[in-house]
Amino acid sequence: MKLYHNPMSTCSQKVRLVLAEKQLEFESVILDLQSGAQFESGYLKLNPQGVVPTLVHQAQVITESTLINEYLEDCYPEPSLLPKTAIERYQLRAFCKQLDDHLHPACGVITYAIGARPGLLKKPEAELAALIAQIPDEARRRHRAMVIQDGVHAPIFKTAFAQYLQVLDFAEAQLALRPFLAGTQLSLADYALTPYVLRLEHLALDKVMTRYPALATWYQLIQQRDSYQIAINDWLPKAAVASFKAAGEAVAAEITFPE
Repeated sequence: MKLYHNPMSTCSQKVRLVLAEKQLEFESVILDLQSGAQFESGYLKLNPQGVVPTLVHQAQVITESTLINEYLEDCYPEPSLLPKTAIERYQLRAFCKQLDDHLHPACGVITYAIGARPGLLKKPEAELAALIAQIPDEARRRHRAMVIQDGVHAPIFKTAFAQYLQVLDFAEAQLALRPFLAGTQLSLADYALTPYVLRLEHLALDKVMTRYPALATWYQLIQQRDSYQIAINDWLPKAAVASFKAAGEAVAAEITFPE
């Protein structure tokens, strides 16, 4: 089992969480996303979208983090990370779709507007333009250029931040009723959301958590699990985290936070 990933990537983190929870070992291949390693021809043959993670297992290439985690659950069903009832499994998949469709794109906008922007602006203009041009998806390419140019003042930033919080509002409502996102037991849904709560902390946006008491309690429980230490803390590059937090603190006064 070989995992192409990045320590700071939210999608990589959620796959590593499932691998750790199931105690599965893997060969690690780290891609430097800031230098464009995900767009090199060898990797694009595995993942034409030029994103991480990619799992190679028994000579099969598996992409898309939500599908990778479903695949791992099918291959290694113990310990189970699927709820027992059909309706809870539907709720899990509906929640993960919400993350993929809404939260993840918003996270990309926010991350590049705040955390990644200072480092990218240090690159020569031609190199930066070439890096953006390699993004296969036209909308992602356009949004990336906007936030690198204007940061938190790009119009798309406000939209993305509101979208981010809408998903957290939904999660808070669920967790006010039950201990985990898809019922009474830990599931793939919980590990799908975890990296996005962590990203708020890394971008110095974690003060919004004061409006989410149930989510905060849930997150503390997740952080106490061995799998969190193995999949998240053991991989995080201290310098990158410090850089993201410093960038977030530098623009905090320019961001409108919800009451």
